[in-house]
Amino acid sequence: MIRVSHLNKSYNYPDMILKDVSFEVKKGDFVYLSGPSGAGKTTLFRLLFADLKPDGGQIVVDGLDLVRARPARIARMRQRMGVVFQDYKLIPNYTVFDNVALALEVVGTPRRLIQKTVWQVLKVVGIERQLDRLPPQLSGGEQQRVAIARALVNDPQLILADEPTGNLDYEIADEIMRIFNYINSLGATIVMVTHNRALLQRFKRKVFYLDQGSLQAYVWPD
Repeated sequence: MIRVSHLNKSYNYPDMILKDVSFEVKKGDFVYLSGPSGAGKTTLFRLLFADLKPDGGQIVVDGLDLVRARPARIARMRQRMGVVFQDYKLIPNYTVFDNVALALEVVGTPRRLIQKTVWQVLKVVGIERQLDRLPPQLSGGEQQRVAIARALVNDPQLILADEPTGNLDYEIADEIMRIFNYINSLGATIVMVTHNRALLQRFKRKVFYLDQGSLQAYVWPD
């Protein structure tokens, strides 16, 4: 699903944010990108959906070389991918329903199918009773559920999530993690950025750990 080879990225050469980073994520995996603040997690996250270009190396997502691909092909790839941001990125004057429906509207989905699909995905994340409310009227946990619903609505095979529990308390973070585990159980591949070591211990998965631009992989012991 994802193959990263000898990746390098710098914002201020010769100081490298990422240096010679290589890893592979197989279809159906659920993996974490972790490490201390400033380690390059968010930079790597942005590289994985071609929001940034690397200085060197290769990124292949679902068979597409993101370094060489044309913008039109990258745009089509993003339509098959779900992305969840730490700050939600919801449109404040759109209702919950309209925020999620927008992802279907931009690809030309018929209105009847939009209504059915949005309702189904809001139910999956437990926010269906709030479909007519605006994001500022929701709690942080509710807004994150809407952001997850928006990422799910196109039935993506790959989901990238940047610190999706970072602004949430312990109980709400656990609920969000259970949603991601359920999505993964249905076959979706998930790459989640987090620096929360307690979360890594509670929900054990393979971890790609970044530190000073380099990466190592490990699995938490049982």
